Amino acid sequence: MEYDAVIVGTGIGGTTVARELTRRGKRVVMLEAGGRTDMMGNTLTIAMILRNFGLNRSREKSFLTFAKNYGGLSTLTAGCAAVPPQAIFAPHGIDLTAEAEEARNEMKIQTLPDELIGPDNLRLLEAANDAGFHWRRMENFIDADKCVVGCSSCMLGCPTGAKFTARLYGDEAMAGGARLCLHTKAAKILVERSSVIGVEAKRFGRTVRYYGKTVVLSAGVSNVELLRQAGIAEAGQGFACDWLQFVGGIIPQVSTVRANPMTVGTLEHYESDGIAILPVFPNWSQFLLFLAFMGPLNLPNFAKFRRYSGIMVKIRDEISGQVCQGNTFSKPITATDRKRLDKGVGIIKKVLKKAGAKSSDIIALDPLGAHPSASCRIGEVVDSNLATRIPGLYCCDASVFPQALGLPTVWTIVALGKRLAGYLNAG
Repeated sequence: MEYDAVIVGTGIGGTTVARELTRRGKRVVMLEAGGRTDMMGNTLTIAMILRNFGLNRSREKSFLTFAKNYGGLSTLTAGCAAVPPQAIFAPHGIDLTAEAEEARNEMKIQTLPDELIGPDNLRLLEAANDAGFHWRRMENFIDADKCVVGCSSCMLGCPTGAKFTARLYGDEAMAGGARLCLHTKAAKILVERSSVIGVEAKRFGRTVRYYGKTVVLSAGVSNVELLRQAGIAEAGQGFACDWLQFVGGIIPQVSTVRANPMTVGTLEHYESDGIAILPVFPNWSQFLLFLAFMGPLNLPNFAKFRRYSGIMVKIRDEISGQVCQGNTFSKPITATDRKRLDKGVGIIKKVLKKAGAKSSDIIALDPLGAHPSASCRIGEVVDSNLATRIPGLYCCDASVFPQALGLPTVWTIVALGKRLAGYLNAG
């Protein structure tokens, strides 16, 4: 069977395009290298969804997260919604305003009521503003009617279905006639007479081919190897990952362990310094892993886990490093990256101290790359319509960002997916 579109990857970019095209009557197949775990809300969920159980390290020994499961990293997001930043896309002639507004209602983007934000997050908000900063309640793509007070399992895979994920769009696409092929790893872009004709993949040890008039790569960093095999050598030459750093402090009678993450915070430093600051902390297993890799002297802090209140700094990092053969990668923390992280950590320490934490009870964990992106950048690998130089071949996910976002990415990728689907339908 020949499809109108073969979509590689089922993260938020791929499922958005699939959903929009099937709604327009197109024949679509989605290829997913991983499976579909429906076990949500615990530590094992993370291991099942992340590639290599989350143990992906750069050549510089920093952790970066990559997904390998239906729905991609969207299943493990905190649910925080950030408007697509115009300043990043406008230089390329891209305006996502209409698509972002269309997505707002579908994703149920809203500010949560105080009972779902929780008293501990509100205490941090109060302390931050008392310290001279400008924190506010953040918008989230969470259905307040389905969310449960004290659950706080957003980043473990929402067990109640309150949080918007790529699976919602993917399931809608299948209800509209799209086909989902799990455990199907794309191995080669098929090109004939200089135009794309489909994808060759491996499925349960067999070589299979999926033919289509259009191929959309939405497999994140895995796009790079496919593009290079197709002759687009510039893919993967430098990328971003939105370095983040968790900082925890022990505040008397306060702990954000059971609070919904990233429901308050500030973007006041974003325009000037590329810094976002939001309350969130790793779960117990991730915290233990951080401490272990930081050295045995840090392990006693694990006993204090449930007493910590955590805040994260996320930055717009510089394009650097490269995706190497076999999807290994180099990603140094540049001097500018380090300066931004240090500034954010300093701000967080002031907030924690204002809330009542002692300096001796504050711990800063090692940096982590949260959003591998900008490896197939607009203006270099794809054009403003997300098209490569091979007719019929497109990319649509965080890999096309022209630079680091330094913000939650889901809303932006949904908007890009809607825009691409409109373009493909018009063509």
